[in-house]
Amino acid sequence: MSKNTPTVVAMHWFRKGLRLHDNPALKSALEQSPQKFFPVYVLDGNAYQLLRCSPLRANFMIECLQDLDSSLKKLGSRLYVLEGDPTIVLPAKFEEWGVTHLSFEEDETGEPYAAKRDEMIVQKAQAMNVNLFTACSETLYPLKDYMKKGTAGGKAIANSMGSFQKLFNSMPAMKKVLPAPTKDDFPDMKEENLYDGEFVPPKRPTDLPWPRGIPKDQVEYVWGANDCRNLTPAVRGGESIARKALKESLKDSNWVATFEKPQTSCTSIKPSTTALSPYLSWGCLSPREVWTALDEAISKATTNGRSKPPVSLHGQMLWRDFNNLMAHDANRESPGCWNKIEGNKYCRNVPWDDDPQLLEAWKKGQTGFPWIDATMRQLRQEGWIHHLGRHAVACFLTRGDLWQSWEEGAKHFEAELLDADYALNGFNWLWLSCSGFFYQYFRCYSPITFQMKNDPNGNYIRKFVPELRNVPSKYIYCPWEAPSGVLEKAGVNLGKEYPKPIVDHLEVSKENMNRMKQAYDAQKKREAERKSTSASKKQRMS
Repeated sequence: MSKNTPTVVAMHWFRKGLRLHDNPALKSALEQSPQKFFPVYVLDGNAYQLLRCSPLRANFMIECLQDLDSSLKKLGSRLYVLEGDPTIVLPAKFEEWGVTHLSFEEDETGEPYAAKRDEMIVQKAQAMNVNLFTACSETLYPLKDYMKKGTAGGKAIANSMGSFQKLFNSMPAMKKVLPAPTKDDFPDMKEENLYDGEFVPPKRPTDLPWPRGIPKDQVEYVWGANDCRNLTPAVRGGESIARKALKESLKDSNWVATFEKPQTSCTSIKPSTTALSPYLSWGCLSPREVWTALDEAISKATTNGRSKPPVSLHGQMLWRDFNNLMAHDANRESPGCWNKIEGNKYCRNVPWDDDPQLLEAWKKGQTGFPWIDATMRQLRQEGWIHHLGRHAVACFLTRGDLWQSWEEGAKHFEAELLDADYALNGFNWLWLSCSGFFYQYFRCYSPITFQMKNDPNGNYIRKFVPELRNVPSKYIYCPWEAPSGVLEKAGVNLGKEYPKPIVDHLEVSKENMNRMKQAYDAQKKREAERKSTSASKKQRMS
């Protein structure tokens, strides 16, 4: 390098895209041939990933960071883990390290904290003459491309899965998956800097920062050493494990080709689906890599049948993009509204109750309905539950039985799920509470009978609700119907070892269905009045 050649010092800011493969923003930074390169992650207690976070999910994130650091070290680099407010921490490092180029993966959903944070980072980087390289790689196509194509000619954006599939099918060919960088792509780093002990990934959840400005005793999950012992996650974190899991889950090409999500079991002890969602949520896998792997697996299938979207595995990837697009569109019109009722154009106004005791019983798996409680306890123990289990407990909390707001359920899922995702979580709660996108409020999941046919012996309940492990199969889903002698023999005293049902399902389900009808009728009336008012205004102006 000649004396007149300016020094290039590049920084790649990892956020949710915790991977080296198919990372276009990372590739852009390395293509600048930097003399120094700083891969950075900022532990930000106010970010979506940490604001509400169980020990399980915190541990999963730590495993992702440790794996990323290990992969970078094999390439002669390392991960620099900083802590604090990125809008303060990163500009300080721009100056200290002499950063000339910054790259990061864009967050297109409009999640409010991320949107404000990124806007400030861009402004500060530009003020410091730092060149920016960003890329959209959280979805199969950038959301802005969907918006441009979907609203051409004044059309409204696709707001149903059917219309979104048509939009997706009209998109140009998908870009190819980018390979991971090699050792030659990275500048030389002194050996002592690789292992200097500074800015290393945390080792345990107790090392993570708290949300700024919130006292520790007011944080929903105040975890200590005891909380972090004997963690039993459904899956472990990191790109290396994710890519192995992808290969393993798709090795049966006939299963991949005929997969239909509604036909999978939510009471199997091991996941009956791919269980890749945590890796997509944290960006350990790119959507394009998964899509391409599905194409390759299906091309090898020998079976005649082929499942199709929306129930196929390709369909699951389309659902993911559709959910992200809806979050993007809602936040575009009313910033920060997506996981809320107020201001969300896709959310109906349903007058939910507010009963902290019912909500707490649901969270802890103490409702007195064994299948519901087993599902909620699996969530707490493993950080994952099957999609039908999610459907059932969400319906139970909202329109089915407890009539509590979906906003509270969404917050709990944000904390507990390994695959907690801003866009998907909001969409699913809108759908399952019949507040948006899904209208058939008269279709409810029975907390008693729905899974009897799939698990008649109640093995799933026996695993996660061990108080009932000796209850005969006939009563495992409804122990309150068992004669007192049967319960006594099983060592169960309802109200002590296991709670009595907190509601009468038959009674409240009928009542709630009527309340949903009233809410829908009121919504239709409001919409008709708005249309009438709008038409009157136009008539007066003409």
